Amino acid sequence: MNFFWYEALIVLFAGIVHGTLGFGFPMMATPLFALFLDLKKAVLFTLFPTIAVNFLSLKRDNSFGAIWSEYRVLIASVIVGSILGTNLLVLYYTPYYKLVLASVILLYLNKERLKISLTRSVATHPLYMSILFGFLSGIVGGIANIMIPVLIILILELNLDKKRAIGVMSFCFITNKILQVFIFTYHGNLTFENVAVITPYVLIAISGFFIGSRIQDHIDEVLYKKILNVVLWVLSLYLIYSTFYM
Repeated sequence: MNFFWYEALIVLFAGIVHGTLGFGFPMMATPLFALFLDLKKAVLFTLFPTIAVNFLSLKRDNSFGAIWSEYRVLIASVIVGSILGTNLLVLYYTPYYKLVLASVILLYLNKERLKISLTRSVATHPLYMSILFGFLSGIVGGIANIMIPVLIILILELNLDKKRAIGVMSFCFITNKILQVFIFTYHGNLTFENVAVITPYVLIAISGFFIGSRIQDHIDEVLYKKILNVVLWVLSLYLIYSTFYM
């Protein structure tokens, strides 16, 4: 029972983060679950909650039809990458995938320091860059449950406004998670027993999402992002340490 409440707090916290920022549920929940579960189970536990909060994010200011019509090449590339990445996670699982998880978090945290900019390439070859980044984000999302750093790089270069960016990211997350549901089920990792355990987390995640949505306009965003960055730094370093010494 104590274990359940610890997991519930993780899901609630990740839901609040997602509701506040418009993204971030798997980025926060997966590393926290991975502190005491193997990465495969951490991904499994966050599948349905991630679908739920991203569905709410997308429907708030966008529509599925509009996003698909404009970004179908990117989304299709995510699908291909997700199939490959999730099969790697299920069939060839290794604890070293934690390093992938830590790496994508560190990439996200250091994107400005690394001066990652692909403005010219995206402007000149938008189709090819969408395929490349969609495929890479799908692979990373499949094996590490965090595709947001890769997507953010592309979205920044495309200069999308906040509402459109959230819609695109949400659609990609939903696609990735639905594919993972099918692949986990096909390989026998997602059972009725697992679904029964995960279902309460969906409701908790939705509750957190609505809390985050309400406080979005009433917090100091600069301070919040600083706190979030500190948490991500700690988690990424802990994941690296735990891979080799725990």
